[in-house]
Amino acid sequence: MKLPKRVGLFFIGLLLSLVAYAQNFTPDITVDINGTGDFTSIQAAFNAAPAGTPTIIYVKRGLYDQEKLIIPANKTNITLIGESRQETIISYDIYNCNDGGDGLCPDEKVALWNSNSDLIRTAATLTIMANDFRAENISFRNTAGPVGQAQALTIQSDRNVFVNCDILAYQDTIYFWMNETSRAYFDGCVIEGRTDYIYGRGVAFFNQCEIRSYGGGWITAPSTTINQDYGFVFYECHLTYKPNSPRAGDDGALIRLGRPWHEYPKVAWLYCDMPAEIHPEGWGDKWNMAYSDTSTDLHLYEWMNTGAGANMSGRADWAGLRAMVDQTEANLYEPEIVLAGSDNWDPTVIAPTVTVYDWDGGAGTNRWLEANNWNPDGIPTISEAANVDGNITIDANGGNFAADLNLINGAIIDVSASSSATLLTLNQSTLSSSANVSFAGTIKTKGDSYINTANNLNITAALIGVHQITKTGSGICLFNNENTGFSGDVIVDAGDLQAKVESALGTSGKITVKTNGALTIDVSNAIDVNTALYTEGTAQLVLNQDITISEWYIDGTIQPIGQYDATTHASTISGSGKIIIGRPSEFTFLGGNWDDANNYSPALLPETGEKIIVDGVTIEAQSAPFAGNMYVQNGGSIRLRRNDSECLGSVTMYQGTNISYATSGTGFYLDADIALEGDISLFMNSANVAGSIMELPGTITGTNKVIVRNTRDIANSATVNLGGDNSSFTGTWDLTIAAYNAGGYSAINGLLENAFGNGKIDLAVNNQAIFNHAKCAGPILNMDIAGSATAVLNVDVTVQQFTLNGTSLANGTYDASTHPGLLSGIGSIIVDSSLSIDDKVFIESGMLKIKGHLENLEIYNLLGQNVHKTKASKAIDIKWLKSGIYIVRYKIDGKLGTLKIYKN
Repeated sequence: MKLPKRVGLFFIGLLLSLVAYAQNFTPDITVDINGTGDFTSIQAAFNAAPAGTPTIIYVKRGLYDQEKLIIPANKTNITLIGESRQETIISYDIYNCNDGGDGLCPDEKVALWNSNSDLIRTAATLTIMANDFRAENISFRNTAGPVGQAQALTIQSDRNVFVNCDILAYQDTIYFWMNETSRAYFDGCVIEGRTDYIYGRGVAFFNQCEIRSYGGGWITAPSTTINQDYGFVFYECHLTYKPNSPRAGDDGALIRLGRPWHEYPKVAWLYCDMPAEIHPEGWGDKWNMAYSDTSTDLHLYEWMNTGAGANMSGRADWAGLRAMVDQTEANLYEPEIVLAGSDNWDPTVIAPTVTVYDWDGGAGTNRWLEANNWNPDGIPTISEAANVDGNITIDANGGNFAADLNLINGAIIDVSASSSATLLTLNQSTLSSSANVSFAGTIKTKGDSYINTANNLNITAALIGVHQITKTGSGICLFNNENTGFSGDVIVDAGDLQAKVESALGTSGKITVKTNGALTIDVSNAIDVNTALYTEGTAQLVLNQDITISEWYIDGTIQPIGQYDATTHASTISGSGKIIIGRPSEFTFLGGNWDDANNYSPALLPETGEKIIVDGVTIEAQSAPFAGNMYVQNGGSIRLRRNDSECLGSVTMYQGTNISYATSGTGFYLDADIALEGDISLFMNSANVAGSIMELPGTITGTNKVIVRNTRDIANSATVNLGGDNSSFTGTWDLTIAAYNAGGYSAINGLLENAFGNGKIDLAVNNQAIFNHAKCAGPILNMDIAGSATAVLNVDVTVQQFTLNGTSLANGTYDASTHPGLLSGIGSIIVDSSLSIDDKVFIESGMLKIKGHLENLEIYNLLGQNVHKTKASKAIDIKWLKSGIYIVRYKIDGKLGTLKIYKN
């Protein structure tokens, strides 16, 4: 190919360097973070690629996490190849947020890239705007975690191919921001996430991929147009459930196959394996699309899937959700048909650039470096991959295995002579040895793994991964590397596991030594301070140095803070060292007062920054401030008992949790910043005939319901005083449930600006919303009032928009005289919408139109995240917004305004 001058300068050196890694392809550009290639920056390589000319960019091992990347539309025909799927990692951590500016966080990182408007249109680590992009043997990820939209990939082009790639994030992992005719093909990839993590339009075909989900979310959020024949097709895929989510409350929750984003989604699952954690309904969430369960233009099809989650008997009763009629219909979902388009594109006929070998044992021996044992014949080398699948044992009889070696589904690698591997991946597989040998290189866990020794196996390889390792066999296994990249659990089932160097046991959360096992610690920092140690029965701990850990359990019973050695526990501990029990980073609350150390496991009072799980129990607020970050879940409750309770850290509340009190007095107080992750309830139970007040001077954020209830069976009032700036609350203040006594009622009271935030107020029976500040409703007031409920206006309240019982009211003044019964009190609601939707900002033909001189406009979703920003426009295309309610804030002709819009 013809290279640009800046690349040609490196060409002679590039040719010489090919000898070193001997691929079966010739790269045009090499990227190496360590400086041995043409560039250390991947974006520099994209920039150097000639526009429109086929270019192979080879990326050597390393973590490339200093760039937000984009492939411009003119850089077509780029092939990106990683030296190692597991160890060539493209990563970043920008995410969507409500920062009052560009809508992306963290600001210091966004500032590095905001000169390129295409690059920061989404949070994606890599944005692909060019057609005919291909990636092989490489990982893409966004590590922002559960903070909002944080894509690994945003695809805006046609004919994209991903082969043997890992694509990892939490929310919105892959965004198909494509034309309805654009296509993408994924073969042998891992796609990981939790919330809508495969979403958008266009056509995407997933062939033999692992679709890996955290609990509680949705795999897909399709927005297929009605004219598309196909949307997302999953073919022979393996759906898996990933524990240890970064978000509390995910683990154990079921996952759904998807929810419709907008338009007429089309998703097909054929010949896939589905775990029991798939929600029986499969779908079920309409996402404000009332036609989702009645329209046959939604094509949500399944065919010949296996596993407990494939049972369709409990699927949602939607007209478009069904099994395929027969094999004839299923045959229309072959990749060459789905992806054909107008140009008959068939990516399945294009051979992978990187050779992938499969073990076939053709040599008659099981030696790992015998060419005839692999298909195709040959010895796998660097930049290639080799797979051993099933009940097969291969012999590492010396030498170095240069390619990535992947063992899965019960495969065993037996080390008969000292050997090394560039990268050995274990997934439900075993590393074993009966000889006195060593094993060097890198070992990565991708599933639960085993180490079985009958003699002395010295592992000098670096361990990385998050999965459990179990030591079996009567021999000794020595961990002789700093395994800081390993965080999985460790079980010593038999024999002796010896931690020889610093961080030998990584950052494992739990190490269990069973009755026939022994754990030997040779250096004090071989075990992480936050690791929980469990010993069972006659398990042995050989301590040659003192160790400090957070928790030690003996036969399931946690030991108190203190020091333990061979004199205190002679049957378990030997050696000159001792166990010192220190502080954990996470506590389990057992129930009771929050200022009593005995109510925590371990029995310590939490400190600033520490995480406290309140799981299904009641935590009782006290006068001493609560220092940690509280997570209330699974029906847990915060019970108020004082008028001075304060949480110094954050309080996160999940579905079905509550704040409550029961008193004969006038109520209680909690100063806390509360983030909602589900609908919560505020229960007020007071025997005081004059009523009671729950004081909440902190902030409340989230998109869910706050259900306010008077639960005392006497005729009194129960009022929640909202004394914080709740402008990031976009849910519903739900006061629709009658008090336990028909003469009682519930109320919310807005005491300062934005007390009601951007939430809807829903009143019924005889409940009240009380307005005690001129701006407590914010710019937009939306109320439904039914029965004998009323809005009590103690002051004049000014808003830009007022919607009452679904009707938007015009400019003017509204009070008890204009709306008797619905409005009461001496005040009024003054609507001044000089910048109303009808006047300055309005929706027309899928566009947000602007009249006047626009100085600034921002669009926020219901999570408070900025999804769009502009300073000069007459029309904004909003067809790519997900269905739902958005807040538009703008400055036009020198005046500020706010508008709530609904995108269907």
